[in-house]
Amino acid sequence: MRSSSWESYVSTPGRRAPTAVPDSGFRLLGVELARAAAPVLRRAEDALTDTTSWLALADPSAVIIYEWASSSRLKRELARADVGSGALLAETLVGVNGVGTALALRSATLVRGSEHANERWASLACAASPIVHPITRELMGVVNVTCLVEDENSHLRITLNSLVDGIQSELASRARSRHQRLLDAHLRVVQAATGPVATLDPFTMIVEDRFGAVPADRESLWALVEAAGAHATEVTLPTGQRIHMVPVSPGRITEGCSLIFGRSAAGTGVMSDPSRFRRERLGPLEIAEFDVITDALQRNGGNKVHTAQQLQISRGTLYERLRRYGIS
Repeated sequence: MRSSSWESYVSTPGRRAPTAVPDSGFRLLGVELARAAAPVLRRAEDALTDTTSWLALADPSAVIIYEWASSSRLKRELARADVGSGALLAETLVGVNGVGTALALRSATLVRGSEHANERWASLACAASPIVHPITRELMGVVNVTCLVEDENSHLRITLNSLVDGIQSELASRARSRHQRLLDAHLRVVQAATGPVATLDPFTMIVEDRFGAVPADRESLWALVEAAGAHATEVTLPTGQRIHMVPVSPGRITEGCSLIFGRSAAGTGVMSDPSRFRRERLGPLEIAEFDVITDALQRNGGNKVHTAQQLQISRGTLYERLRRYGIS
C-alpha cells in the first residue's frame, strides 16, 4: 500500500487539519521536512512491507503530513481512532501519544498501550522522535513508527533511529545544495549590479551591502517577494522604494530571488552618488525619508519641481532635505 499524503502536503498550500491553527512558518518547515524525508520513508516502506507497521511524519504543530500502513488491518484500526493524514496530535489537545509527546518533550519517546490518553490507541505501541535540522537547529517536525503492542520488539526503536539519521542526513544535503545555489546566483547578480544586492529564500539571506541600503529583516523581504510572484520584475518596499528582482530559477520563486537595491547593470538608478552619503549615520525615520525622496527623484528624472509636487512638500523643504542628506 502506497500513500501520497506527503506529496499532497507539499503541493497543496494551506492544507491543515480542521482544528489546527494555520502558521506559515510551520508550513514551510513541514514542506522542507516532507521533501527531505520522502526518499528515506520510501525505503522504510519497502523494508516494512511484511510487518504490521505504520509510519507517520508530522510538522512542528503536530499535524500529520504523511502516513503509510503496511497492512489493511492496522490502517482500519487507525482510521477508527481518527489517526491519519491531516490529524492534529498535539499533546495539549489530545493527551499523551507518540507524536505529540515527542514534540512536547523535544526528545525520542515510546508510548505503549494504555499509556496513550485515548483508549482507542491502547492496542498500539508508538515510537517517535523530533527531527532537528542538523545545520540550522530548527525543529522541523516529528517522525513516528507504530506497531501493535503484541508485535513490539527492539526493531521498533532501531527503525526509528534509522529514520531519524536518514532524514537528518537528507536535510543536511539539501541545505548544502540550497546554500550553494543561492550563493552562485548571488555572485552572478553582484558581478552585474552597481548597487547593494540581497539574495534570499524562505530560510536564508546573503547580503552584499556597502551603503546600509538593505533592510536586515529577511522575513519581511521574503513576504514582499512572495506577494509579488514568480514573474514580477520588481518589488516595492513600504517606503515606496522599488527594488529590481532576479529569481534564482526563472519562474520559480520558491528557490530564491536576488534583490538589487540602488542602480542595476541596466542603469536603473535609485540612489544618486552614494559616495557622498553614509546611510548608516541615519535613524530609521531618516532612512525612510531618504528612500522616498531618492525614489521620487528617479521617477521624475531628477526634476525637483515635479518631485516636490509629487511629495506634496514645498521646493524649499525639498532643497533642505537634499542638502541634509547629501543627495545630488
